Amino acid sequence: MTVITETNDPTPFLVWDMGAIAQRQALYLVETGEAADVDEGFTLACAKSDCVNFAWEDLIDCLTDTLNDINPAGYWHAEVNNFGWRSQQGYHDFKATDGKTWLSQLLPNTECTFNVFLDADNTLRIQNYHHDAPTGNEWYTITAVSETAFSEAA
Repeated sequence: MTVITETNDPTPFLVWDMGAIAQRQALYLVETGEAADVDEGFTLACAKSDCVNFAWEDLIDCLTDTLNDINPAGYWHAEVNNFGWRSQQGYHDFKATDGKTWLSQLLPNTECTFNVFLDADNTLRIQNYHHDAPTGNEWYTITAVSETAFSEAA
């Protein structure tokens, strides 16, 4: 689901939650008569990946536009706190000019539910949930950096 909010709003400006996407689709299928009830609608929604694929493409497009507005050169510095079940800390410097690459440089390669926040200073923060961080205590803070700063860090 893509939710666009004002910067520094405590509400995330992007949200990815496959369960919520399937639930909304289930309600739609009930409203249109394609499903008898929400349970049947949910089963049908989960069986078809179109609504999830469309929502993912929408989120990636919105994120790509935001990243390009903040930092067209695409150099980033990320710090993570409470990563995974061992609650590790770390950082990562990377280049990404599109939302899909940007997320793949940050999040673990597993099914995630996440909230993306945009602060007034263009700092991006991600609250991530997955099987090793089910409470959402995994946080990423990502800032744009210049090519010079990126090269110096490498």
